[in-house]
Amino acid sequence: MGLERWEGEPVAFWSGLWNVPRLEVHERVGSTNDRARALAEDGWAVYTTVIADEQTAGRGRSGKRWHSAPGSGLWISILLPAAPAPHLPLLVGLAVAEVVERTCSGLRPRIEWPNDVTLGDRKVAGVLCEGVGQHVVAGVGINLRMPEGGFPDDVDARATALDREAPAPPERAVLAGALIVALRSRLATAGTRLTLGERIAISERDALEGRRVVTAQHGEGVARGVVEDGSLVLERDGGERVFVRAGQVRPVR
Repeated sequence: MGLERWEGEPVAFWSGLWNVPRLEVHERVGSTNDRARALAEDGWAVYTTVIADEQTAGRGRSGKRWHSAPGSGLWISILLPAAPAPHLPLLVGLAVAEVVERTCSGLRPRIEWPNDVTLGDRKVAGVLCEGVGQHVVAGVGINLRMPEGGFPDDVDARATALDREAPAPPERAVLAGALIVALRSRLATAGTRLTLGERIAISERDALEGRRVVTAQHGEGVARGVVEDGSLVLERDGGERVFVRAGQVRPVR
């Protein structure tokens, strides 16, 4: 079904170290989210985890392709409880940013609403959350190393990798284990709305706050942070404030 060894150790070693009910590591899959969804449908519990060295059909929001070259990143999907689903992508993105900062000295990742993690103005990681029964599959892609030949032309201007930004990027197993720990911590007290502490933590890393952005639903304006349900506040030119709950948002560059 999957690899027996990964990163120099038996897969069972990592499963026990991370205390997850099931861990699958694949050399190649279509999508780790799809495989995690199948495991959820088979009854596996929260924190069941799927990792792949390569995805042939990795995707981001709105079905956009996520480039997942062999060995160039951490491509991981984790089953999470569904309770805080409305703002779950923000909490997962926050956990990713905290883990990257903790494992890469000198980096200060930021969150670009609703599901990207950036360094400077370049995307280094993305989050895709998809509901399945009583769970949410949280797919995370973190670019560790520049792929051979660089990123494809359609994403090169907006993408980066940890080895481009830091002298010694962490190993995939270090990132994966730290991410599982961070998600457990973040979700242990998560509710149906963001707490003040969570909003402060997001605000401190908000890559859009105070910047002019274009939204798919509400046009152009200035991003003014995130409210309790995870919506982005957009201030239009006349001073009216509207709440962006879904759809694409991009900064005006």
